Amino acid sequence: MPVLGQRAFILAPTTDKFVALAGEEFTRKIDLTGFGNGWSKIRVAIDCAVMDTGGGNITNSELFLGLCSGTAFPYGSKSCVHACGVVFGSQAASTWTWTAGAGSPYYTGTEFSMLRRVGVTQTTAAVGTLTRNIPTHDGNGAAATTKRRGWLGATFSQTATAINMIGMSPAAATMTGDVFFEHFMYATNQAGLPFVLETVCTQNTQTITPGAGWNTNALDTVDIYWSNTTYNLEIYAIAIEFTS
Repeated sequence: MPVLGQRAFILAPTTDKFVALAGEEFTRKIDLTGFGNGWSKIRVAIDCAVMDTGGGNITNSELFLGLCSGTAFPYGSKSCVHACGVVFGSQAASTWTWTAGAGSPYYTGTEFSMLRRVGVTQTTAAVGTLTRNIPTHDGNGAAATTKRRGWLGATFSQTATAINMIGMSPAAATMTGDVFFEHFMYATNQAGLPFVLETVCTQNTQTITPGAGWNTNALDTVDIYWSNTTYNLEIYAIAIEFTS
């Protein structure tokens, strides 16, 4: 079960609440009244951090950030109704490398994909590259007072025949800073490739063309899944930018 908690930061909000996922999934229905499945663009962004391992890597773990149809059977379910999103890492083979970061540790890695899923059947976009960077919540260690949050995003645009996806991660140069709420919203609301803490994100763009027989249930729900059961993913804020 997801855990609710709070953590102290120097920047606003100085005491930030979070939901922690460990082998779990968070879903939240979007109000698309009047649009149904006719939206043209949705960006989903999270302000997040991963629990510090104390210097060790995290292996075979994935973070799915995307959209699904309804809340009953999301991406992580074997009965998934319909999901589409960006996968940072992989449950089969990935390494989230703990990096000291001049006293501000973070995880980095290159395993990355975009996919669309119905049940356990999925179509994956062409393999691309993106270096993901996510801070640890412990800053300089368990006794540190400087905790950090990091921006992570996925943008979806659709036509009658395809869904275009962009996966986005902040640059390694920003890992020493804390993405507090105002900077989080500033990055999320930028029309193009976002700047996080004044540094442009890394990105990867892919297109999925649904084949015959693909489920057409509307993508109307934010879907976040973190597969690791030992090291929590903490989510401090979720934002959605919507274009009808």
